[in-house]
Amino acid sequence: MTDKLQLAVNHALEDYRMARARMGLLNPGGTGLDQKRDRAWCEYGFPENVSYSMLFNLYRRGGIANGAVNKLTGLCWKSAPEVIQGAEDDRAEQETPWERAISAVLTPSVWRLFADADRRRLVGRYSGLILRIRDGKEWDQPVEGGEKGLAGVIVAWAGALTVGEWDTDTASETYGQPKLWKYRETTINGQPGRDVNVHRDRVFILGDYSADAIGFLEPAYNAFVNLEKVEGGSGESFLKNAARQVAVNFDKETDLRNLASVYDVPLEDLHERFNEAAREINRGNDAMLLTQGASVSALVSQVPDPRPTYDVNLQTACAAMDIPSRILIGNQSGERASTEDQRYFNARCQARRSTELSFEIEAFVSHLVRIRVIKPQPRYAVIWDDLNESTATDKLNSAKVMSDINTASLATGEQVFDTDEIRTAAGFEPRDEGEPLGDTDGEEEDEDGQGADPTGEPGRPDRR
Repeated sequence: MTDKLQLAVNHALEDYRMARARMGLLNPGGTGLDQKRDRAWCEYGFPENVSYSMLFNLYRRGGIANGAVNKLTGLCWKSAPEVIQGAEDDRAEQETPWERAISAVLTPSVWRLFADADRRRLVGRYSGLILRIRDGKEWDQPVEGGEKGLAGVIVAWAGALTVGEWDTDTASETYGQPKLWKYRETTINGQPGRDVNVHRDRVFILGDYSADAIGFLEPAYNAFVNLEKVEGGSGESFLKNAARQVAVNFDKETDLRNLASVYDVPLEDLHERFNEAAREINRGNDAMLLTQGASVSALVSQVPDPRPTYDVNLQTACAAMDIPSRILIGNQSGERASTEDQRYFNARCQARRSTELSFEIEAFVSHLVRIRVIKPQPRYAVIWDDLNESTATDKLNSAKVMSDINTASLATGEQVFDTDEIRTAAGFEPRDEGEPLGDTDGEEEDEDGQGADPTGEPGRPDRR
C-alpha cells in the first residue's frame, strides 16, 4: 500500500511540475541550455532530476546502458589487483609475511564482490560493502578490541543502503559523515526485508553519496531517453504497418442500410462486421469482404530510417561515458579503427585502475587496518597487470620487424639489434653466453646435471 501511495504522490508531483513548466513558472531560465525556450526539457521528455530508481531501471532495461557499465567494469576487473608491502618499485621477489596475511583476507571471492560493488556504484552513484566482522556484536555497534576476522562481505545497492544518522558532533574527527547506515535487506520468499542499522565501522562505501554527486550514467541520460523514443517509435511504426489496418471509403451514393441488410445486421452493427472481416484478413485466412460502392485500402505510414537519429544520440551517450561506439555496440567494420578504439579503451580502463580503483582499494585496506582485520603496515601499494601489454603475435611481429631492419642494414656493415634484443622483443629470455641455438646430437644437460626439457623446445617464452 505504501509503494502504491508513493507512486500516486510521485505521479501527482510530476503532473504539477509539468503544468508549472508549461506556464513558465518552473526554474526561470530553463533546466537546459536553451534560454529562449525554458520549457524545452519538459517538451523533450527529459526529467528535471534523475533519481536512483531511474538510473537502476535504465541499467536494468536499457541495453546500451547495461552494456556500457558491464564492458567498463568487465575490462577493469579482467584480473584482480595485488596489494604489496612498500612501494610498487620496491616489490620483493619473495612474498612477505604481511602480504601472505593480507592475501588470506583479500581472497578472490572478496575481489569478486568488490568488482560487483564497483559495477553497482557506476549505476547508482555509490554502493556499499557491509563487512561481517567476527566480534560477536550487533551490526549497529562499533568494532572495538583486538584483532578481528572477516566472516564475509555483503554488496548493497545505493537504494538499499542509505544514511541513517549523521555525526553532528563538531569535536569529532568524523563530523559531517554518516554515523549509522540503514540497510534494507533483500526480500525473501515474498516477505519484505528488514531495515537494519549498521555502524560505519562495518560499512565501506564506493563512490560518492553526497547530494551533488554525478553518476556515471547521468550525463548520458537525456541521450538514453532519445534512444528509447527512436527504438520504441520505429518499432511501433513497423508494427502499425504490419497490422494492415484497413480503410473502407464509401461513395456518396452508397446505401449503407442496404449493405447492412446484406450482412443481416442492423445499421449500427455494420462497423463491427467490417472489423471482423478485417481481423480474418489479417490472420491470413481465406475471407471475403463484401463492399457496395466502396474501395478498400490498407493504412500504411511512411517509416523513416531511424539509423541517423539513433547514431547521433548513440554518439552523444558514448561521449558522455567515454566509451568508443565500436567498443560499446561491437561494430567491427574498419579493422584499423576498431583496433585503435580497443587500444584507447584499454588505456581508459588502465587509467581508471590507477586513478580511481587503486585509491579506493587503498582506502579499503586502511579501513580494514583501522578495525584491526589487517595488521598495520607503514606503506603499501596496489598493482595491476598491464591491459595494453602486447600479445604473443604482436611481440613476434616486432621481432620480425627488428630482424628485417638488421637485414636491410647489412649494406652498411652494422647490425642495429643484437640477438638478445630481438629475443626479448619476441617475449623470450635472452640466451646465456655460449648457449647453442639447439641440440641436434642429443639432449644437453643443464647446470644441475638434469636433461633438457623433454619437449625439445629451445627458448621457452618469458612468463612475464
